[in-house]
Amino acid sequence: MTQASSTAPEGQSRWRSGPSTPARGSADRIRLSHAQTRATMRFVLAFFAAAAVAALWADDRWLPLHLFLAGGVVLAISGVSVMLTVTWSAAPAPPNNLVVAQRACIVVGAAGVTAGRTLDWPTSIIGAAGTLYLIGLFGLGWLLLSTIRRGVERRFDVAVAAYLSAVVAGLAGVGIGVSMAVHPASLTLRDAHVTANLLGLVGLTIGGSLPFFSATVVRARMAKRATNTRLAVTFGWQFAMVTLTVGALAAESRGVAAAGFFGYALGIAAILVWMPPPTRRQFEWAGPRLVALWAGGAWWIVTVVATALTAVDGRAVFRGAWLLALVVAAYGQIAWGSLAYLLPMLRGGGHKRLGEGFATTKSWPGLVAVNVAGIGFAASWEPVAAIALAVWVIDAAARTVRVGTTRAVRPEEKST
Repeated sequence: MTQASSTAPEGQSRWRSGPSTPARGSADRIRLSHAQTRATMRFVLAFFAAAAVAALWADDRWLPLHLFLAGGVVLAISGVSVMLTVTWSAAPAPPNNLVVAQRACIVVGAAGVTAGRTLDWPTSIIGAAGTLYLIGLFGLGWLLLSTIRRGVERRFDVAVAAYLSAVVAGLAGVGIGVSMAVHPASLTLRDAHVTANLLGLVGLTIGGSLPFFSATVVRARMAKRATNTRLAVTFGWQFAMVTLTVGALAAESRGVAAAGFFGYALGIAAILVWMPPPTRRQFEWAGPRLVALWAGGAWWIVTVVATALTAVDGRAVFRGAWLLALVVAAYGQIAWGSLAYLLPMLRGGGHKRLGEGFATTKSWPGLVAVNVAGIGFAASWEPVAAIALAVWVIDAAARTVRVGTTRAVRPEEKST
């Protein structure tokens, strides 16, 4: 295979050379992609912290939810999906200037929309921020597609296809949201907007990752039953259910939308089946990180089924208790379990530092707290939910600060 010129920055000439000349395991691909992801994670944590503050300060739930989801979660999707694509496909890391530009569009767009709506800025400014956010999503799709085309490992193409379908759903959902911000919107458009983003952009990304990433978290091989054909059918089914549901909600066809929700819940169950079955040894090592993925998946099914029943009754979907349970106990818990593995990996520093990081993020109190919060939200026990949520956030924040988002330097690197 042709190597890149030694005079060009690592990864740059391989990007220009096109997909016909990929280099397996190019020297700096992991280091560069980890550095890009660490920078993104700092913004992720900043949006999460802002969401926690807003939850105490804001009069309604719109601001903290959008800071958490549109800001923190989508930035995490941006950073981690590209990093996993580089890792899994053995492709060169994308050029840093493109990653920075894509990340900036999401950061400025999310901050502009949330600030604009909260502070009653002119709709033209909110619309411009929303458009910038759309450009950031499109940029994410381009980074994913360009990276996978330069990969040499094809086993994980199906996961990247799921990421790209999530971006398509996100473009539709955010596009509806921008239209709602500029023009008066009906309740049906609001439901379509929320569903496309929650089950499409976020859900399809999580679903596309779990069969693969859950094996990484427990340091095991993927389940043999998780063949590419089965995964492709499952992910395609999920995208079809999102498309059906969003279209039905926009057309005010609640019965069809309910069928779409039920179908999507069935797809989640299939995704959990494709995850490697946990063993005692894996449980002892990964502990709460492993449980969080499975428990979050269970909450995901429950909340989508509850939303389907809401649609059957003709009520607005993803409002109130089940929305908060989905965001916290399902998506929040899965993200928490994933970051508990990723943050120590991104910090690095050798086996000793890696082990210390894993020990720091192994939090049974946090696992209990997030599930108690989910129960509190689902049962409308708001004081219980609020206390448990506060415990979870404080515990996660303290552990994150201890691990940090800066690359640890190995002793041998210090000596040189």
